[in-house]
Amino acid sequence: MKTKPTFNRQKLLLALIQAFNGKLSKLDLQKLLFLFVEEYGAKKKVYEFIPYHYGCYSFQANSDLKTMHNYGFLYLNEATNEIELPSNNVDYINDLKETDRVSLNKFVQKYKDLSGNNLIAYVYKNYPYYTMNSRIAHKFSIKPYKKQDALFQENKKDFFTIGYEGITFENYINKLLANNIQTLCDVRKNPFSMKFGFSKNMLKHALEQVGIKYIHLPELGIESEDRQVLNTLEDYKILFKEYESTTIQTVEAQKALQYISDLSKHENIALTCFERDIEYCHRGVIAKVLHNNYQLEYNNI
Repeated sequence: MKTKPTFNRQKLLLALIQAFNGKLSKLDLQKLLFLFVEEYGAKKKVYEFIPYHYGCYSFQANSDLKTMHNYGFLYLNEATNEIELPSNNVDYINDLKETDRVSLNKFVQKYKDLSGNNLIAYVYKNYPYYTMNSRIAHKFSIKPYKKQDALFQENKKDFFTIGYEGITFENYINKLLANNIQTLCDVRKNPFSMKFGFSKNMLKHALEQVGIKYIHLPELGIESEDRQVLNTLEDYKILFKEYESTTIQTVEAQKALQYISDLSKHENIALTCFERDIEYCHRGVIAKVLHNNYQLEYNNI
């Protein structure tokens, strides 16, 4: 049985609940956690957020709540959507670094009287980006943030590619939203990842909730065993040369390439795999083939 949370971000989450008398609704917690991270957090944010059904939302924070419920650090009532700390007198605030304790105290003084609809309205007014996918913005006489607003870039390319190495799940989704991606094409052979959020089922579900379609194209993937010994760029070049002369030439792969080409004429699409650097990822080969054979222009985001 664990006696303390594993990660510092989880300790901060528990301290935040404690600071608000040990009990919060899930909705209030998401909003308060967002405000604390935005206004008092470190440069590297412990949690990141996306525009979701009720405004700012962190998948990682929600996952941490469930994990800490399982270990008995808190009680998560799914029926009432309330979170409560057990009466075991554990002082999570005192476990924080001094700078975090000071910041948390200032934060509580500023926001102690905001909750429920008043808290939602405050976040919507001050952080309008997070109203984009809101189902309740109309209740606050707020016009949801639109994709043509300042944050979004005009799409001058036929398609994009994106790797999720080194970024959080929420950061990844925000990058897709910022480039107005309508369909994500997953070109991994096996869409499973040890990195939070990037296995097929969760990725597909999350994207569909923010209006992005998910399509898996395993016929364009590389077998896992072929990627075991890759130490240098030269190793990757050898692998990709073999990939281009074999896998890409199959009937199934050619159909997938034609599908991507046809889709790109009607939608903003992105190809995705793991590696951040496209030179170390087979999606780079796919992108170059699409460029050479279908005259499609692309950017890596």
